[in-house]
Amino acid sequence: MALRKGNNSLKTNIKHSPRYLAVKLLDRVADSGSYANITLDQTIEKEQLQPADASLLTNLVYGVIQRQLTLDFYLKPFIKKPQRLERWARQNLRVAVYQMVYLDKIPNRAIFYEATEIAKKMGNRGVAGLMTAILRQIERQGVPRLTTISEPLKRLSISASVPEWLVAKLIDQLGEKKTEAILQTINQPAAASIRVNTAIATVDEVQAELAELGLETTPSELSPVGLVRQGGFLAGTTAFAYGQYTVQDESSMLVAASMQIEPQHQVLDACAAPGGKTTHIASYLSAEAGGHVEAFDLHPHKVKLIKDNAKRLHVADVVNARAFDARKLRDVVANKSFDRVLVDAPCSGLGLMRRKPEIKYTRQPEDLLNLQKIQLEILDSVAIKVKPGGILTYSTCTIVDEENQDVIKQFLAKHAEFEPIPVHTDKALKVATTPYLRLYPDDYGTDGFFICNLKRKTR
Repeated sequence: MALRKGNNSLKTNIKHSPRYLAVKLLDRVADSGSYANITLDQTIEKEQLQPADASLLTNLVYGVIQRQLTLDFYLKPFIKKPQRLERWARQNLRVAVYQMVYLDKIPNRAIFYEATEIAKKMGNRGVAGLMTAILRQIERQGVPRLTTISEPLKRLSISASVPEWLVAKLIDQLGEKKTEAILQTINQPAAASIRVNTAIATVDEVQAELAELGLETTPSELSPVGLVRQGGFLAGTTAFAYGQYTVQDESSMLVAASMQIEPQHQVLDACAAPGGKTTHIASYLSAEAGGHVEAFDLHPHKVKLIKDNAKRLHVADVVNARAFDARKLRDVVANKSFDRVLVDAPCSGLGLMRRKPEIKYTRQPEDLLNLQKIQLEILDSVAIKVKPGGILTYSTCTIVDEENQDVIKQFLAKHAEFEPIPVHTDKALKVATTPYLRLYPDDYGTDGFFICNLKRKTR
């Protein structure tokens, strides 16, 4: 791959530069295992970065994480003693090579200068000299070509920067063509999407308000209450604060719609935090008609998020949020008392690889079966809570069979009182909705998602 050059001014205040902040942030994320998006938002706010610098920082952080395996492949021939390279130094090199290979408006002299200054600040002059020498050598020789990787699985893994075990699993379950389509999609920037709170505003009204702020949006292909924008921060407007909309991925908006909720329904949301689906469910309910949603989550601090979101979106009158383990609900709420039950289950999150690229490196094959056990325990716990004729909805934000259709198959083997029904969608989709809905990142450019609706038989 060619190394690109362009024009950009050199930064002098290194501790506040986007590149220095990117190295520090990437090192912190690697050390703590936290999600980059949270640390990134905190850094942008703390540093009070201008939009251009915030955009560059975001690009560097997500770009390096998304391309980590590829960047390490590019760096490998130039690092003689990798075991002696500290984690921050490797992050510094990744940030530099990412700019050299993937960004076309930053000249190498600016990249080298800041990489060296960062090394001086975080290490010493000796390390700084090593950084410079490595980068100069890369500039002279160019990075190795991906086509030199002879083994097809490894080449696909390195090219997409996805661990080999996961690439092999996707090929086994979905075929090579579909897997390649997914892998080509997940390193593209994720769009921002919002769900309009139609209880107090229309989609047209919110779209017009955002346009006045210079935030142009387009209607979602998946949901009639969704709006989409390529980039931009949509949670900082007056309309957001007032509850006219909330930030939610398009695929996630399909869940509440699939449940076919009526105003008077009693609904159980077993794994509710942070409340995006809970509040969407609540938008279909009416306090006057007796509608209500009982929302549970294992973590007390996350229950506060549910309550805060319900209040902001003006649906607190039909939401009761409590901290409790959904696997132990047998004696907490009455049996056969809910018209609708949602299990948006804890999962590997492998459908979120575009939005949270760290996931693909932290998950291991054994995680899938460990999570499957938890998913089945929750379904077993809440099954008795569904009224005859009611619907139990199971959803995940993952794309592997172990956590999706395999869970449904095992559940139905134990619970003959349930049968799968088609997944209702408000818009016609190009993907199958019977016996369940499987949405992959390449289908609509959204998070990967799985939804299955199970109806409790009346006899």
